[in-house]
Amino acid sequence: MGRHATAGGPVPRSRGERVRASAVRWLERLVLAVGAGAATLAVLRWTGVGWTTTWWCVGGVAVLVLVAGALASTVPSPHPGDDARR
Repeated sequence: MGRHATAGGPVPRSRGERVRASAVRWLERLVLAVGAGAATLAVLRWTGVGWTTTWWCVGGVAVLVLVAGALASTVPSPHPGDDARR
């Protein structure tokens, strides 16, 4: 078609692939939240904080990490030619 021909658009992914990709993304965020919660649990119990306070803090940290991960995924990546990428 010549050198000015454009390549075809991206091949649309099937519904199953999209669902799997979404599940993997959320699973990664959940694992990160569980890890942050476990670290919080270890530190608070090591310092002698009571169980009720510890569990509230662990839950808060886990929710905060999940929300931060979901929010961070909405930020667009920088333009490829932008000097701020370095």
